[in-house]
Amino acid sequence: MRNMAETSLEAYEYLKKSGVLTKRQQEVYFKLLELGRATGKEIASKLKKPYHTISGRLTELRNAGLIKIIDRIKEEGSRTSSRVYSVNYNIKGVKDV
Repeated sequence: MRNMAETSLEAYEYLKKSGVLTKRQQEVYFKLLELGRATGKEIASKLKKPYHTISGRLTELRNAGLIKIIDRIKEEGSRTSSRVYSVNYNIKGVKDV
């Protein structure tokens, strides 16, 4: 049986080739795949982009069922909590995922 990283990469390649994702969505998805789990701010930091440029992509990917919120963390000194995202490894249409 293949490991999760192999099937995740296969899922990403499938989505990339199918034209389902825009270039910006691909950047965010692949970075999250690489990180495993991260907040939007962490993803933005790793991509060296302002958070506001990826927040919409996170919503689009979540609405498409490609990523999911797995936790919420409260940052010190903040009144709000940050969502922690992870790739949804159960993508329909990709074998063995």
